[in-house]
Amino acid sequence: MSSFNRKSVAGRCGTALIAVIMITCLSLNAARLQADEEPISPKRQLLVEASRDQDDVCFWVHPHDHAQSTIIASDKSANFLFVYELNGKLLQQVAVTKPGNIDLRQGVKLNGQLTDVVVVNQRSGGFKLCVFRVNPESRKLERLDADNLLTGPNYGGCLYLSRLTGQLSFLCTSEVGTVEQHEISGNDQGGVVGKKLRSWPVGKCEGAVADDQTGTFYIAEEKRGIWKVGAEPGGATPGELIAKVGKDDDLTGDLEGLTIFRQRDGAGCLIVSDQQSHRFVAFDLAAPHKRLAEFRIAGVQQTDGIDLLPIALGPDFPEGVFACHNDLGQRAVQLSSWADIRRLLPLPKLKP
Repeated sequence: MSSFNRKSVAGRCGTALIAVIMITCLSLNAARLQADEEPISPKRQLLVEASRDQDDVCFWVHPHDHAQSTIIASDKSANFLFVYELNGKLLQQVAVTKPGNIDLRQGVKLNGQLTDVVVVNQRSGGFKLCVFRVNPESRKLERLDADNLLTGPNYGGCLYLSRLTGQLSFLCTSEVGTVEQHEISGNDQGGVVGKKLRSWPVGKCEGAVADDQTGTFYIAEEKRGIWKVGAEPGGATPGELIAKVGKDDDLTGDLEGLTIFRQRDGAGCLIVSDQQSHRFVAFDLAAPHKRLAEFRIAGVQQTDGIDLLPIALGPDFPEGVFACHNDLGQRAVQLSSWADIRRLLPLPKLKP
């Protein structure tokens, strides 16, 4: 039978506690130091004469040539979707009545074919979802729905592609505080049909993102914080509040756009637009989702939608591109180098 010295154990525990406190303080100081750094200078903006308020954005990756990838912006005031080349040249504009948040999934099995699907919620003229495919040859959008994918009151949202079932669904957020998840399936005639899967109460929210790898929704309740919810239809609701507006997580609100960065080793971060403080805050994807860092984009204020494409895209974007809405002027989308932002995040460098 072994014995132990109570005093020595207590001493080791005390030393460990001091170490934990020191590490926590260092982490908080690092985050504050990053907040004091110069804002990131954007490399490019997406702006055409017809645009008025490009509120949200997503990326389409060309299957063979990344340089031919596109950026799709949703303009709620101009009533258009704008498709841009990476150099900022307008490729296409598509009329949609007051489009909200836009999202994309590539390689979705739809009507027996692998399809790159783009979905945007329509906020007026009847709440609904508008579904498109990306033609890989022209890189342009082609409408798939019959203008009949009705939802409850919607404000924003995101797509989720289940790894368990291969099923595509869209999470609709809302101003009235109820979110809905809608299944999107092929109709065997080249089009799509929709079906409401579930709904639950949340406060006013617009921004959301799905982590397909873990089957998780993250929802930005504007005045309260970020919710983490299981994305499969049987998941428990309302989920867990992982970051709160207030001094504990140093979030001001309104919380808006969300995007995810994940490395090959599985580590990553969740980035949120903290609109009223004109900054972006990163949280660890792994529980307990600690606050990692924050950054700002020069000349950008009150951002709504954000997105990230972390692949090499030439000298301006050697590690990828971060896109964000800007509420100033003509409310253009600003493109920044992910490499410039990445250096502020305390995560291991992504291996080539």
